[in-house]
Amino acid sequence: MTRRTGAVLALALAALASGRLAGCGRTTPPPVTFSAKDADFRAVFPVTPKRLVKTATPSGASVDVITYEAATNGEDIGVVFTHSATAPAAGDVQKALDAAMDAEAVDFSGSVSSRVTATVAGHPAEDAVITRSGASFRSRAVFRDNRFYVLFGGTSKPEDPHPNYDRMLQTFQWAS
Repeated sequence: MTRRTGAVLALALAALASGRLAGCGRTTPPPVTFSAKDADFRAVFPVTPKRLVKTATPSGASVDVITYEAATNGEDIGVVFTHSATAPAAGDVQKALDAAMDAEAVDFSGSVSSRVTATVAGHPAEDAVITRSGASFRSRAVFRDNRFYVLFGGTSKPEDPHPNYDRMLQTFQWAS
């Protein structure tokens, strides 16, 4: 090995060690401002969310339930959206929000450890923390007229923060 080859090799190893060589893979991609036209919202996600559609038949009527979900190494977040022909009656909204959180807990194999009624841009909402052994899940359910949204974020450890979920909540907006 010549002196010059040795110097180049030493520089390359130093660059690799410091993560400066292309392809080191240690960078976090920038957050993505995402718009879902079919669900009429936009929000910031850690990566572009995947879209999933399931058909549900509550009360015998068939409705599409659309989920936009983004998973990273530490957190799983998303938005579930559906709509109905009419908005729920005023007296039924809180019952529906409670039922949505109870259903989220069942889907997560956990239990609702806290819930708080809220409003989002003047629309009725409920925030909940759902826990199970070794995991934590936060959720916000919102009715906007005849449209229903559930924003969620989960981590594998109950004590872990939810930074991507918090950012999604702060940036969530209706598109129209």
